[in-house]
Amino acid sequence: MKREELRKYTKHLDRDLACSKAGLDRQMTKQAGLYYYYAVAWNNAIRDEKRAKLRLEMQETKIYRQISDQHSRVTERMLLSECHLDKLWLKLKQIVNQNAHAADVLKAACQALIHKRDM
Repeated sequence: MKREELRKYTKHLDRDLACSKAGLDRQMTKQAGLYYYYAVAWNNAIRDEKRAKLRLEMQETKIYRQISDQHSRVTERMLLSECHLDKLWLKLKQIVNQNAHAADVLKAACQALIHKRDM
């Protein structure tokens, strides 16, 4: 999930979580729809995170093969140091971290909506 997409969700989150006695009936009728909206976004973020992790693991495998062609014995430390030097691996790692962050934020949004419902 890109930063712009996450900003779109978080921008409206304050409004969606706001609660007032004056509009309680309207808020109660919108609650299920809001929860569904954020739950779908959360699941999409989890899916994106898993896809990014898979791409990262594939890049690690490529790096491992390159190292194993050069050295008879590859240690975990060698692999990690080569990964940290690889620009594509670093970019993919950043994408994994961004997607994990988005999933965490959207999970918190869903939990906040549950708390709002229970009030």
